Amino acid sequence: MLLTRRRLFLTCGAAGAAALLPAAPATATAQPDDWLAWFRANRQHVAVALDDGRGGRVSHRAHERQPLASAVKVVHLAAYAKAVETGVVRPDEKVRVGEWEQYYLGLDGGAHQASLRSLGIPFSNGVTADDPRRFVTLDDLAAVMIRYSDNAATDFLRYRLGEGLINATAARWPTLQVPEILAEVLHFVLGRRVSVRQYLRDPRLQLEVIGKFPDIPTTYEGQRPWARGTWSGTAAALNRAHRAMTDVPVARTHLEHGHALPPGVAGIGFKGGSLPGIITVGFSVRWADGRVGSAAVLTKEVDEQRFGTAAELVELTRNALLEPAVLRRFQVTLS
Repeated sequence: MLLTRRRLFLTCGAAGAAALLPAAPATATAQPDDWLAWFRANRQHVAVALDDGRGGRVSHRAHERQPLASAVKVVHLAAYAKAVETGVVRPDEKVRVGEWEQYYLGLDGGAHQASLRSLGIPFSNGVTADDPRRFVTLDDLAAVMIRYSDNAATDFLRYRLGEGLINATAARWPTLQVPEILAEVLHFVLGRRVSVRQYLRDPRLQLEVIGKFPDIPTTYEGQRPWARGTWSGTAAALNRAHRAMTDVPVARTHLEHGHALPPGVAGIGFKGGSLPGIITVGFSVRWADGRVGSAAVLTKEVDEQRFGTAAELVELTRNALLEPAVLRRFQVTLS
């Protein structure tokens, strides 16, 4: 049977959509302070850089490298914002869904399907769009990259913006590794490095990927060894990136979308990430009086039960920026 791009997506997506790269860990019963207890017991597995904008700071292993997972996508967003501001691209530029989906290989915890659903794009096969000739905008892809952590959207933006702009943007925070996510997933599937360009052009390689899918680990523990070796960075650099984006309206719009604001707060920006054993959190807060706070929390070697309480880590980090009492508990725990 002729191998079409669409058949490749369907085969790989159906085989692996729930197998890897969990986009939104399920919440288990826990309290945010449970994470502080985990910090105390796992000091070597957590890195924190936090500045609440009013003199409160936390720095713990802030310059030690740890995996970033999808928190790194703030760098892709920064590059997109720069391209829009300089006229390199237009937010309303039309992109065929098929062009976007050529970077999709499943294994994203359902992020791509959540993106299609949010954009009102039917996908009756449960994996990819019914009509690959349908159009979305470049700004739609930036939105789903941040809101749903769509890996295919991230890699398409990388391709559209160009390696030069991606690398120039990443150079602002040189300790943040900014991967081609599809290349990293291909490495997991194949056990060797291949280029995305080669994969997109070589039907034999695409067939090999399909053939290897049944052999990839499907358990949380089975995936953790691969996740440990994925792209990394420091909490200090991720913190600086989030703080910088508070001055960039295009980026701010996407990071701050949908966040409820307490009194006196003008905006809350967020991008997190997760891989088996890894949960990462990046935040910024803009107060109405002009103050800015930012935080990055990177965790690794997280067991499956604790992984299910990722939402509590997000809540804890947010509250540490907003509430001095919570920040003090952070400081005491990691002092």
